[in-house]
Amino acid sequence: MKTLIICICTYNRKESLSKCLKSLEKLNNSPILKIIILIVDNTPSNQSFELIKKIKKKFKYKIILVNEKKRGVVHARNKALNKLKNLNPHYVSFIDDDCTVNKSWLVNILNIIKKKNADIVTGPQIYTEDKKNSNYTKFFEKNYNTNIKKVKWAATNNVFFSYNIIKKQKLIFDKSLNKFGMGEDQLFFSILNQKDYKIYWSNNIKVYEKNHEHRSNIYWLIKRSFRLGILGHYIDRKLYGNFFGYLTNYLKSILYLLYTIKSIATMYNKNSRVSGINFIFRFLGKLIGPVIFNKINFLKK
Repeated sequence: MKTLIICICTYNRKESLSKCLKSLEKLNNSPILKIIILIVDNTPSNQSFELIKKIKKKFKYKIILVNEKKRGVVHARNKALNKLKNLNPHYVSFIDDDCTVNKSWLVNILNIIKKKNADIVTGPQIYTEDKKNSNYTKFFEKNYNTNIKKVKWAATNNVFFSYNIIKKQKLIFDKSLNKFGMGEDQLFFSILNQKDYKIYWSNNIKVYEKNHEHRSNIYWLIKRSFRLGILGHYIDRKLYGNFFGYLTNYLKSILYLLYTIKSIATMYNKNSRVSGINFIFRFLGKLIGPVIFNKINFLKK
Protein backbone atom coordinates (compact mmCIF):
# COMPACT_ATOMS: atom_id res chain seq x y z
CA MET A 1 0.00 0.00 0.00
CA LYS A 2 1.31 3.44 -0.97
CA THR A 3 1.43 6.26 1.56
CA LEU A 4 0.12 9.80 1.06
CA ILE A 5 1.05 12.48 3.58
CA ILE A 6 -1.14 15.58 3.57
CA CYS A 7 0.80 18.51 5.04
CA ILE A 8 -0.99 21.39 6.76
CA CYS A 9 0.91 24.35 8.20
CA THR A 10 -1.11 26.26 10.79
CA TYR A 11 -0.85 29.47 12.80
CA ASN A 12 -3.54 30.53 15.31
CA ARG A 13 -6.41 28.95 13.36
CA LYS A 14 -7.76 26.18 15.56
CA GLU A 15 -11.37 26.55 14.39
CA SER A 16 -10.60 26.48 10.68
CA LEU A 17 -8.02 23.71 11.20
CA SER A 18 -10.71 21.58 12.82
CA LYS A 19 -13.02 22.11 9.82
CA CYS A 20 -10.18 21.28 7.46
CA LEU A 21 -9.51 17.98 9.22
CA LYS A 22 -13.20 17.05 9.27
CA SER A 23 -13.35 17.51 5.50
CA LEU A 24 -10.30 15.27 5.02
CA GLU A 25 -11.94 12.58 7.12
CA LYS A 26 -14.81 12.44 4.60
CA LEU A 27 -12.56 11.85 1.58
CA ASN A 28 -13.40 9.09 -0.86
CA ASN A 29 -10.08 7.31 -0.62
CA SER A 30 -8.45 4.87 -2.98
CA PRO A 31 -7.87 1.40 -1.48
CA ILE A 32 -4.24 1.57 -2.57
CA LEU A 33 -3.48 4.65 -0.43
CA LYS A 34 -2.72 4.97 3.26
CA ILE A 35 -3.31 8.55 4.38
CA ILE A 36 -1.34 10.33 7.10
CA ILE A 37 -1.95 13.95 8.14
CA LEU A 38 1.15 15.98 9.04
CA ILE A 39 0.41 19.23 10.87
CA VAL A 40 3.10 21.83 11.45
CA ASP A 41 2.12 24.30 14.18
CA ASN A 42 4.00 27.57 13.68
CA THR A 43 3.20 29.12 17.08
CA PRO A 44 5.89 29.25 19.81
CA SER A 45 3.48 27.63 22.27
CA ASN A 46 2.26 24.87 19.90
CA GLN A 47 -1.33 26.13 20.26
CA SER A 48 -3.00 23.33 18.32
CA PHE A 49 -1.60 20.62 20.62
CA GLU A 50 -4.73 20.21 22.77
CA LEU A 51 -7.04 20.32 19.72
CA ILE A 52 -5.09 17.63 17.88
CA LYS A 53 -4.76 15.53 21.03
CA LYS A 54 -8.55 15.50 21.27
CA ILE A 55 -9.26 14.97 17.56
CA LYS A 56 -6.72 12.22 16.88
CA LYS A 57 -8.32 9.81 19.38
CA LYS A 58 -11.21 9.12 17.02
CA PHE A 59 -9.82 10.40 13.74
CA LYS A 60 -10.00 8.17 10.68
CA TYR A 61 -6.36 8.74 9.72
CA LYS A 62 -3.12 8.97 11.65
CA ILE A 63 -2.19 12.55 12.63
CA ILE A 64 1.37 13.67 13.29
CA LEU A 65 1.86 17.06 14.94
CA VAL A 66 5.20 18.88 14.94
CA ASN A 67 6.07 22.40 16.10
CA GLU A 68 8.16 24.99 14.26
CA LYS A 69 8.99 27.95 16.47
CA LYS A 70 10.66 30.03 13.75
CA ARG A 71 7.93 32.36 12.57
CA GLY A 72 6.91 32.20 8.94
CA VAL A 73 5.27 29.87 6.46
CA VAL A 74 8.57 29.10 4.72
CA HIS A 75 10.04 27.72 7.95
CA ALA A 76 6.84 25.75 8.60
CA ARG A 77 6.77 24.19 5.12
CA ASN A 78 10.47 23.34 5.29
CA LYS A 79 9.82 21.70 8.65
CA ALA A 80 7.25 19.51 6.89
CA LEU A 81 9.75 18.62 4.16
CA ASN A 82 12.34 17.74 6.80
CA LYS A 83 9.87 15.50 8.63
CA LEU A 84 9.03 13.72 5.38
CA LYS A 85 12.61 12.43 5.21
CA ASN A 86 11.87 10.09 8.10
CA LEU A 87 8.41 9.10 6.87
CA ASN A 88 9.43 8.52 3.22
CA PRO A 89 5.93 8.53 1.65
CA HIS A 90 5.05 7.83 -1.97
CA TYR A 91 2.99 10.99 -2.35
CA VAL A 92 2.82 14.41 -0.68
CA SER A 93 0.12 17.05 -0.64
CA PHE A 94 -0.02 20.56 0.81
CA ILE A 95 -3.24 22.37 1.65
CA ASP A 96 -3.89 25.42 3.84
CA ASP A 97 -5.27 25.28 7.37
CA ASP A 98 -8.29 27.40 6.41
CA CYS A 99 -9.28 25.18 3.47
CA THR A 100 -11.73 22.32 3.16
CA VAL A 101 -11.86 19.68 0.44
CA ASN A 102 -14.80 17.86 -1.12
CA LYS A 103 -15.19 14.11 -1.04
CA SER A 104 -13.93 13.62 -4.59
CA TRP A 105 -10.77 15.73 -4.22
CA LEU A 106 -8.34 12.81 -3.93
CA VAL A 107 -10.08 10.57 -6.48
CA ASN A 108 -10.01 13.43 -9.01
CA ILE A 109 -6.29 13.95 -8.39
CA LEU A 110 -5.52 10.28 -9.02
CA ASN A 111 -7.58 10.41 -12.22
CA ILE A 112 -5.54 13.37 -13.54
CA ILE A 113 -2.27 11.60 -12.74
CA LYS A 114 -3.45 8.54 -14.64
CA LYS A 115 -4.91 10.50 -17.55
CA LYS A 116 -2.03 12.97 -18.07
CA ASN A 117 0.89 11.13 -16.47
CA ALA A 118 1.26 14.22 -14.31
CA ASP A 119 4.09 14.68 -11.83
CA ILE A 120 2.37 17.49 -9.94
CA VAL A 121 -1.36 18.20 -9.75
CA THR A 122 -3.07 21.37 -8.57
CA GLY A 123 -6.46 23.07 -8.78
CA PRO A 124 -8.47 26.15 -7.83
CA GLN A 125 -9.20 27.57 -4.43
CA ILE A 126 -12.90 28.49 -4.30
CA TYR A 127 -14.06 31.19 -1.90
CA THR A 128 -17.43 30.85 -0.23
CA GLU A 129 -19.83 33.57 -1.31
CA ASP A 130 -20.12 36.62 0.92
CA LYS A 131 -22.75 39.00 -0.38
CA LYS A 132 -21.96 41.69 2.21
CA ASN A 133 -18.26 42.03 1.43
CA SER A 134 -16.14 42.24 -1.69
CA ASN A 135 -13.76 39.38 -2.39
CA TYR A 136 -10.50 40.87 -3.62
CA THR A 137 -8.71 37.53 -3.37
CA LYS A 138 -10.18 36.54 -6.74
CA PHE A 139 -7.80 38.98 -8.45
CA PHE A 140 -4.89 36.74 -7.45
CA GLU A 141 -6.35 33.31 -8.22
CA LYS A 142 -5.68 31.36 -11.41
CA ASN A 143 -8.70 31.17 -13.70
CA TYR A 144 -8.59 29.13 -16.89
CA ASN A 145 -11.31 28.65 -19.51
CA THR A 146 -10.69 24.92 -19.63
CA ASN A 147 -11.10 21.94 -17.36
CA ILE A 148 -7.51 20.67 -17.53
CA LYS A 149 -4.43 22.76 -18.32
CA LYS A 150 -0.68 22.24 -18.16
CA VAL A 151 0.74 25.09 -16.05
CA LYS A 152 4.14 26.41 -14.97
CA TRP A 153 3.68 26.40 -11.20
CA ALA A 154 1.36 25.44 -8.37
CA ALA A 155 0.43 26.92 -5.00
CA THR A 156 0.69 25.08 -1.70
CA ASN A 157 -2.95 25.76 -0.88
CA ASN A 158 -3.85 22.84 -3.15
CA VAL A 159 -1.11 20.62 -4.57
CA PHE A 160 -0.23 16.92 -4.83
CA PHE A 161 3.02 15.37 -6.08
CA SER A 162 5.33 12.38 -5.92
CA TYR A 163 7.78 12.47 -3.04
CA ASN A 164 10.47 11.04 -5.33
CA ILE A 165 10.67 14.49 -6.91
CA ILE A 166 11.80 16.02 -3.62
CA LYS A 167 14.21 13.20 -2.86
CA LYS A 168 15.83 13.56 -6.26
CA GLN A 169 15.97 17.37 -6.42
CA LYS A 170 16.64 18.02 -2.69
CA LEU A 171 14.64 21.22 -3.02
CA ILE A 172 13.36 23.37 -0.14
CA PHE A 173 11.25 26.53 0.04
CA ASP A 174 13.39 29.65 -0.36
CA LYS A 175 14.03 31.28 3.05
CA SER A 176 14.62 34.71 1.47
CA LEU A 177 10.88 34.89 0.73
CA ASN A 178 9.80 34.15 4.31
CA LYS A 179 9.48 37.86 5.09
CA PHE A 180 6.86 38.19 2.34
CA GLY A 181 4.64 35.33 3.54
CA MET A 182 4.11 34.31 -0.09
CA GLY A 183 5.87 33.53 -3.34
CA GLU A 184 8.00 30.66 -2.05
CA ASP A 185 5.61 28.06 -3.48
CA GLN A 186 5.56 29.78 -6.89
CA LEU A 187 9.37 29.67 -7.01
CA PHE A 188 9.51 26.09 -5.68
CA PHE A 189 7.21 24.64 -8.34
CA SER A 190 8.51 26.94 -11.11
CA ILE A 191 11.96 25.42 -10.55
CA LEU A 192 10.46 21.94 -10.85
CA ASN A 193 8.70 23.01 -14.05
CA GLN A 194 12.06 24.14 -15.44
CA LYS A 195 13.36 20.65 -14.68
CA ASP A 196 10.62 19.24 -16.96
CA TYR A 197 8.26 17.93 -14.30
CA LYS A 198 4.72 18.08 -15.68
CA ILE A 199 2.32 20.25 -13.65
CA TYR A 200 -1.40 20.00 -14.41
CA TRP A 201 -4.20 22.19 -13.12
CA SER A 202 -7.72 20.75 -13.05
CA ASN A 203 -10.98 22.53 -12.32
CA ASN A 204 -12.22 19.33 -10.65
CA ILE A 205 -9.57 19.48 -7.93
CA LYS A 206 -11.09 22.15 -5.73
CA VAL A 207 -10.43 23.33 -2.21
CA TYR A 208 -12.75 25.76 -0.47
CA GLU A 209 -12.00 28.70 1.77
CA LYS A 210 -14.14 31.18 3.65
CA ASN A 211 -13.60 34.76 2.51
CA HIS A 212 -11.64 36.44 5.32
CA GLU A 213 -13.11 39.82 6.23
CA HIS A 214 -9.79 41.70 6.12
CA ARG A 215 -9.38 40.61 2.49
CA SER A 216 -12.47 42.63 1.61
CA ASN A 217 -10.56 45.84 2.32
CA ILE A 218 -9.09 47.63 -0.70
CA TYR A 219 -5.94 48.37 1.31
CA TRP A 220 -5.34 44.63 1.66
CA LEU A 221 -5.42 44.34 -2.14
CA ILE A 222 -3.02 47.29 -2.51
CA LYS A 223 -0.52 45.81 -0.04
CA ARG A 224 -0.71 42.35 -1.58
CA SER A 225 -0.31 43.67 -5.14
CA PHE A 226 2.68 45.77 -4.11
CA ARG A 227 4.23 42.85 -2.21
CA LEU A 228 3.83 40.51 -5.20
CA GLY A 229 5.43 43.09 -7.44
CA ILE A 230 8.45 43.43 -5.16
CA LEU A 231 9.11 39.72 -4.73
CA GLY A 232 8.48 39.03 -8.44
CA HIS A 233 11.92 40.27 -9.49
CA TYR A 234 13.59 37.87 -7.04
CA ILE A 235 11.67 34.92 -8.51
CA ASP A 236 12.60 36.00 -12.05
CA ARG A 237 16.29 36.25 -11.10
CA LYS A 238 16.24 32.80 -9.50
CA LEU A 239 14.65 31.29 -12.59
CA TYR A 240 16.48 33.12 -15.36
CA GLY A 241 19.70 34.50 -13.82
CA ASN A 242 20.50 38.12 -12.97
CA PHE A 243 20.56 39.66 -16.45
CA PHE A 244 17.50 37.95 -17.91
CA GLY A 245 15.79 38.05 -14.50
CA TYR A 246 16.00 41.83 -14.30
CA LEU A 247 15.04 42.10 -17.97
CA THR A 248 11.99 39.88 -17.44
CA ASN A 249 11.00 41.84 -14.34
CA TYR A 250 11.05 45.21 -16.10
CA LEU A 251 9.28 43.87 -19.19
CA LYS A 252 6.54 42.61 -16.88
CA SER A 253 6.42 45.99 -15.14
CA ILE A 254 5.81 47.68 -18.52
CA LEU A 255 3.06 45.14 -19.20
CA TYR A 256 1.37 45.96 -15.88
CA LEU A 257 1.58 49.65 -16.71
CA LEU A 258 -0.13 48.99 -20.05
CA TYR A 259 -2.81 46.97 -18.24
CA THR A 260 -3.32 49.94 -15.90
CA ILE A 261 -3.75 52.36 -18.81
CA LYS A 262 -6.18 49.97 -20.49
CA SER A 263 -8.30 49.67 -17.33
CA ILE A 264 -8.63 53.46 -17.09
CA ALA A 265 -10.86 53.37 -20.19
CA THR A 266 -13.46 51.33 -18.28
CA MET A 267 -13.16 52.90 -14.82
CA TYR A 268 -16.95 53.16 -14.61
CA ASN A 269 -16.97 49.41 -13.96
CA LYS A 270 -16.03 48.42 -10.38
CA ASN A 271 -14.06 45.34 -11.42
CA SER A 272 -12.08 47.45 -13.87
CA ARG A 273 -11.29 50.01 -11.16
CA VAL A 274 -10.09 47.31 -8.80
CA SER A 275 -8.09 45.64 -11.58
CA GLY A 276 -6.49 49.00 -12.32
CA ILE A 277 -5.46 49.38 -8.67
CA ASN A 278 -4.04 45.85 -8.71
CA PHE A 279 -2.05 46.51 -11.90
CA ILE A 280 -0.64 49.88 -10.86
CA PHE A 281 0.69 48.56 -7.56
CA ARG A 282 2.08 45.45 -9.22
CA PHE A 283 3.84 47.84 -11.61
CA LEU A 284 5.21 49.97 -8.76
CA GLY A 285 6.36 46.90 -6.84
CA LYS A 286 8.23 45.55 -9.84
CA LEU A 287 9.68 48.96 -10.63
CA ILE A 288 11.30 49.52 -7.21
CA GLY A 289 11.48 45.90 -6.03
CA PRO A 290 15.16 45.40 -6.91
CA VAL A 291 16.04 48.48 -4.82
CA ILE A 292 14.03 47.79 -1.66
CA PHE A 293 13.87 43.96 -1.61
CA ASN A 294 16.49 43.60 1.13
CA LYS A 295 15.22 46.54 3.17
CA ILE A 296 11.63 45.49 3.88
CA ASN A 297 9.90 42.83 5.94
CA PHE A 298 6.15 42.17 5.66
CA LEU A 299 6.18 39.40 8.25
CA LYS A 300 4.01 40.11 11.27
CA LYS A 301 5.72 39.28 14.52
